[in-house]
Amino acid sequence: MGVSMATCSLCGKEDLTFTCPYCNGVYCGEHRLPESHGCPGIQKVREDAKRKVSSSLGMDDDYDVEENRTWSPIMPKKKKKHRTSSRSRFSRMEIRDLLISVILVALVGISILGSPFGIVNALILFYSFITGPDWWFPVGMISIFILSFIGHELAHKFTAQHYGMWSEFRMTTMGYYLSAIAILFSIPIFGTGTVYTSGTSNRDHNAKANLAGPLSNFIIASGLVIGAIISVLFLANLTRLYVLLLIKYGIIINSVLGLFNMIPFQPFDGATVKDWSKPVWIILTIALVSMLLVGYLVIPTL
Repeated sequence: MGVSMATCSLCGKEDLTFTCPYCNGVYCGEHRLPESHGCPGIQKVREDAKRKVSSSLGMDDDYDVEENRTWSPIMPKKKKKHRTSSRSRFSRMEIRDLLISVILVALVGISILGSPFGIVNALILFYSFITGPDWWFPVGMISIFILSFIGHELAHKFTAQHYGMWSEFRMTTMGYYLSAIAILFSIPIFGTGTVYTSGTSNRDHNAKANLAGPLSNFIIASGLVIGAIISVLFLANLTRLYVLLLIKYGIIINSVLGLFNMIPFQPFDGATVKDWSKPVWIILTIALVSMLLVGYLVIPTL
């Protein structure tokens, strides 16, 4: 377990921190143990403990050693003699956290309508839009926010599951705080939660799972650029203005979200990607910067 001075990803306290070898999360002394921070790799912890006990007693790995009941059952309990694939699986807790995240992201999307005057002004504008002929504009903005943020996290999850890893989304304490600030002050702060993975030591698979999130943002931004071209060619002036404004927001949000996660330091995705392949990190970073420039400089002039 690595040790450094940083911020605990669970409570946000800046202290001497420890890197959990099972989920790669960074935690303070109070939350450094797997059971203290609700480690998503707790099943691996149990399996390792069982294997060590079995080995010390001269037993086979299949011998049923009683589990420590003080550990939080974040990962699904393993049934004896049965192994099921983790692909495309959502636990009840994960579905709950995803729904909470969707609601918070939707509220951030509404709040941005009132920028820079906060959620109160946003709700007034939202009501005026939703009761008029342009109701689709705030709905489109909320949809873009949800697609950008949740799509990023699910890209991590599905890629990890594709390589046989256990992977689930979790809301974090810091995520609630950041969401509250974003909603109250109309600031598109990123990070309602995070995707935890475990179950592999394969460097390539782990890096590709980290790469998937920022890459998804680049793909969404690229699709929106194509949408902008289509809008200019086929839509009438007023409708085109609203559509291009939505597209502008979408491109900027996805570019900034992707670039934020490509920061080449832990615990950001970019650190793992850069260590795995510096050319890939450079290419995707340049591509996201290009999309950001398109959003700011090109779309408003169309």
